[in-house]
Amino acid sequence: MTFGEKTQIAYEFGPYRLIPEERLLLRDGQRITVAPKVFETLVLLVKNSGRLIEKDQLISTLWPDTFVEEATLARNISDLRKVLGESASDQNFIETVPKRGYRFTAFVKCDTRDRIVLVSERHLRTRMVIEEEVKLEADAVMSIAVLPFRPFTAEGRDEILELGIADALITRLSNINQIVVRPTSSVRKYNSLEHDCSPIGRALSVSHVLDGTIQRVADRIRVTAQLVSVEDGRSLWAGKFDERFTDIFNVEDIISEQVAQALVLKLTGEEKLLIARRGTDDAEAHRLYLTGRFHWNRRTREGYEKGIEHFNQAIQRDRDYALAYSGLADCYSMLGRFGTIRPGEIMPQASAAAATALRLDDSLAESHCSMGLLTHIYDWNWTKAEFHYNRAIELNASFATAHHWYAVFLAERGRGQEGLSEISRAQRLDPVSLIIGADKGMIHYLAREYHLAIEQCRSTLEMDPNYFRARMWLGCAYEQLGMHEQAIAEYQSAASLDESPYVLEWLARAHALSGNTEAAQKILLELVELPDRVYLDSYYLASVDAALREEQRAVKKLETAVQDRSCWLSRLCTDPIFDSVRSTLGFSELLTSVSARNPS
Repeated sequence: MTFGEKTQIAYEFGPYRLIPEERLLLRDGQRITVAPKVFETLVLLVKNSGRLIEKDQLISTLWPDTFVEEATLARNISDLRKVLGESASDQNFIETVPKRGYRFTAFVKCDTRDRIVLVSERHLRTRMVIEEEVKLEADAVMSIAVLPFRPFTAEGRDEILELGIADALITRLSNINQIVVRPTSSVRKYNSLEHDCSPIGRALSVSHVLDGTIQRVADRIRVTAQLVSVEDGRSLWAGKFDERFTDIFNVEDIISEQVAQALVLKLTGEEKLLIARRGTDDAEAHRLYLTGRFHWNRRTREGYEKGIEHFNQAIQRDRDYALAYSGLADCYSMLGRFGTIRPGEIMPQASAAAATALRLDDSLAESHCSMGLLTHIYDWNWTKAEFHYNRAIELNASFATAHHWYAVFLAERGRGQEGLSEISRAQRLDPVSLIIGADKGMIHYLAREYHLAIEQCRSTLEMDPNYFRARMWLGCAYEQLGMHEQAIAEYQSAASLDESPYVLEWLARAHALSGNTEAAQKILLELVELPDRVYLDSYYLASVDAALREEQRAVKKLETAVQDRSCWLSRLCTDPIFDSVRSTLGFSELLTSVSARNPS
């Protein structure tokens, strides 16, 4: 035995303080006696505060090996209400949802504090604790990559279904804090008919790989899966399923629970509940959602548009499908940020979808992440955006996208070192992500660390020389170092890879900074002649004016960007391209107008 650090978690609501580990409930500092099963019920409800828990889920979690009727659960809830004094006060903590289940409705504050505990040597081998920025963070040794499932035969393969079931399992396993799960973006390229798990696992820096096959014929689905140790290639678990396609949820339930138990030995009741979360009971809506996420992960305009199409179809089948609304919000937000559509025409749709996702289920990390992005790039409400990013990370610490988008937010708010720390967390979770690697270079750029930005972008381009965003940020860093020929070369490469108008705007800017005003003006004329339906973001047109030393004209274009609600204005206070404009009359008023919606 040896000593180690362990975090004790307490939950506070109303006059109560709940400490699950010590089986302790306090009211105004005084201990309250609670029957064991009633206490377990309270813990389960509090940990899922704000989320509806179905009766069947409560029963299977609280009485896993016993047949129990609903009347027993109802008595348990009644006893809990008496403990909380609901009958003697106007404050009700537990909401009954008729014919469905129960929801804990009180505001819950989570309090953590570290304490010394005895830890067995065996436990230390499966878990290690590291110190980072004066906080202790548990970093699970067990890590897994869920590969796209392969078809039994090459004929009639369904790549969306193959990646979709992997994505569903990744989402479920990410709810287990003791396991680090590589995101879908890391594994999507491993979709060949034959592959060796161990080399892939080493490339993804994981200890285990889940590999499987899948085939759908008419209304039936056949699935095999095995959990493989990367170190020695040994199979730790294997399963085979032949079911109706409508029973795909049961297959996902069994695989995710068996894999989690093989890795961490024993799951808590709460973890079993989280693994079993489906989002919808409609198999076709589930398939449409997975298809939407497949297209979203392509990170292209066409991908976002197809994602919108499939998320909407999923919603048509299940109006209460929170994950589908979250996916819809993300696609609209990305089109507003990187597309050629005026933000005012598309971002209100993102806002409506994100709000609906939160209303339906505010215990989903995805819902909070979607709202964080929206309030960050469109509402310019920094306080609200930071709250939602932090809440997403609190709900799912393995959610690489939440860490990634929060890192960009921090960098754009002038908190560069915090942003670098957060993007590094995202990279640890998704080490082969091109977009995270490129945006780490962007964060160095906003922090005026241009040599580090160049190093990071080059590292990303080693993984994929054709990744245009890495070339864009590499060009930006070259610009600020006065390496104009290199910047122009990178922007030209980017323009050959992506046809977005803002790539041409940046190329015009690079020519202007190099002193070639004629080349810059020629590109601007080409942009003006684009069809009216193509939106040109005034933020980047303003950056061309800044490069041409037309500071007052740049301010005028930024005023237009404010009117258009440009999704790039969130970085106005940190973007180096506007350093020469900051002292221009009217610039400080621009900053004020961008921050007007921020209550802080």
